[in-house]
Amino acid sequence: MKLQAKRLFIEFEYEYLDGSSASFRYMEPTTELIDGGIDIRDADVKEKMEYAKKALRSCLSGNENDIEKMIAELTTHANIYKFKVTLDEALGKLKAEGSNG
Repeated sequence: MKLQAKRLFIEFEYEYLDGSSASFRYMEPTTELIDGGIDIRDADVKEKMEYAKKALRSCLSGNENDIEKMIAELTTHANIYKFKVTLDEALGKLKAEGSNG
């Protein structure tokens, strides 16, 4: 058996409010991100919410300008936390199917 460090990911397209769109990958969190989440379990709510945004940003892959534009739009015009949950659920379904990893 041959093993390697490989992160599961989903690919998705995001449509901006201006009608343009961009493609991204959302990768499963690394051990460092998971450990960081455990480290702040006793933190206040604001710190936990900031960590969730940091984790989302760390798991996104794509054009940096597009990522920043999407995060800014989600922050001001939507619920970035719900968006992250949607991506996590899609990643979980992929993992359950045994695909891509």
